[in-house]
Amino acid sequence: MICGVCENQCLVGIEHLPILIGSRRGLVSNGDAPDYLGAMYNNLERRSNIWGLGYDQRTKFVQSAALETFDPSKHDVLVWLGCAGSFDADFQKSLRSLFGILHARAVKFGVLSKERCTGDPAKRTGNEYMFQELANGNIEDLKAAGVKKILTSCPHCVKTIGNDYRKFGYEVEIVHTSVYVEGLLRQSSAALSGPRETVTYHDPCYLGRYAGTVDEPRALLTRFGADIVEPERNRDNPFCCGAGGGLLFADKEEEPGTRISDVRFKQLQATGANTVVTACPFCSIMLKGAQASARADTQFVDLMTYVNGKLQPRA
Repeated sequence: MICGVCENQCLVGIEHLPILIGSRRGLVSNGDAPDYLGAMYNNLERRSNIWGLGYDQRTKFVQSAALETFDPSKHDVLVWLGCAGSFDADFQKSLRSLFGILHARAVKFGVLSKERCTGDPAKRTGNEYMFQELANGNIEDLKAAGVKKILTSCPHCVKTIGNDYRKFGYEVEIVHTSVYVEGLLRQSSAALSGPRETVTYHDPCYLGRYAGTVDEPRALLTRFGADIVEPERNRDNPFCCGAGGGLLFADKEEEPGTRISDVRFKQLQATGANTVVTACPFCSIMLKGAQASARADTQFVDLMTYVNGKLQPRA
């Protein structure tokens, strides 16, 4: 619903999203939101994250990765972990790769002592009150920490903090890791580890269509060992993974017909590449689910993990 393709392709410029999200706000205010959204809202209200997990799990990850609390006098950037980075063990592997790249290039970074969800899932599904509660809390914390530049691996966080928070009078530079790391390694003379391989790259809607970030991920892949074969629908007109509009939280039975993620997975398979590179935690979750349903041996790897794995340590 919120992938943006309707507005992107509409010849007469109809803006569908404000209408659809406005309709959802009406449903939410009347208590008519689907049950799976109600559960997600409850998680956000009780634990400030979409999974409803205890905050101690984020603390354990921060400690195990030896992350420092952000200090503007000693750190160049703040790394925003997001709900996935804070609590999803699979995506935390990608963040550890990012940390390795940053450390190797002497980038000084820190994290907030505490994060809330940006509120993106609440806003896109019509719970404006919940979104504003989360946004105002995050803005207060970011201001108090003196943050000037944010780095994140979640395209949803890029859009929400970078665009939606401006309506509250808060502006900060926020950059997706693909853009930041591409610039960081653009002049890299580091040797590659292993032979070149054929991969396909899935453009996240929030990165390709909304942010227009299509060249940097491909530049990184090409520079660090990949020959890219493009899937049907790519770059600034990608095919959605199916997570948008709250469907990330829906069971298969609650999504009628063929799941969007299954359609996209077949498109990626049709490229003939056995490795699919992703750059969004929600795309990764949805497409891996489709892979499991298809019982396919396709390998999924996040962009940061791919790049870090191809880089040989500096002498």
